[in-house]
Amino acid sequence: MIRIVSLDIVDLLPFPSGVLFALKEKTERGGEKIAFYSYDVATNSIATVTRSAYLLTKFGPAYPSVAEKLKDHITCETARLANGQLFLVYASGETGWFDDKGGLLASGDVHYRGCAARTAAADPDGKHLWSVVPQEDLIVKYTPVENRIVMRMGGDGSPSFRSPSSVFVSEDALFVSNPGANKVNRVSLTDFSLKDHRLFDEPVYRYLISGGREFVALRSGVYML
Repeated sequence: MIRIVSLDIVDLLPFPSGVLFALKEKTERGGEKIAFYSYDVATNSIATVTRSAYLLTKFGPAYPSVAEKLKDHITCETARLANGQLFLVYASGETGWFDDKGGLLASGDVHYRGCAARTAAADPDGKHLWSVVPQEDLIVKYTPVENRIVMRMGGDGSPSFRSPSSVFVSEDALFVSNPGANKVNRVSLTDFSLKDHRLFDEPVYRYLISGGREFVALRSGVYML
């Protein structure tokens, strides 16, 4: 593994050449600010990026319209649906659904048994989303159109997931980060079989694939595998 950064990140996104990450940094006056950086797989180098580049990466071409409607651009997670639509969710379960021009289609929240569903990854069908429910040790499949959960995996004492924190979809597979079990699971989206994909010696909070490489956010930092 190659450690990219050892500091606490506040966001990690796929970027055309690798990944983009956001960090909290101290200002000269002792305050805090959010700074944005990219890591390039080909050159093994880190460079600063602008806030606009971050917003474009996270919210898509309609980012000015989406961003002006949000008070918090950092802690939400996003997923791209069919027809250029964007879905975002906060850790509280609060959601927003936008069209390809940045117009708000709907807002609300996603909960399972009173617990917030967090993070979002678009199913290959472009119509459904996958999220985690850490308090229930499970993942759910959600439809924004009907505003309801249509499927769940794990929970009720199942050992499948332990405090899952994020999901990532690549082709026909769903990758689930489990800080409670120090591992990333791989769920087939064709037959929903489950297996261990990556094991670690510390909690893993996020996993993604970008630039042909795998990246993870562990307790000790962000790594390229």
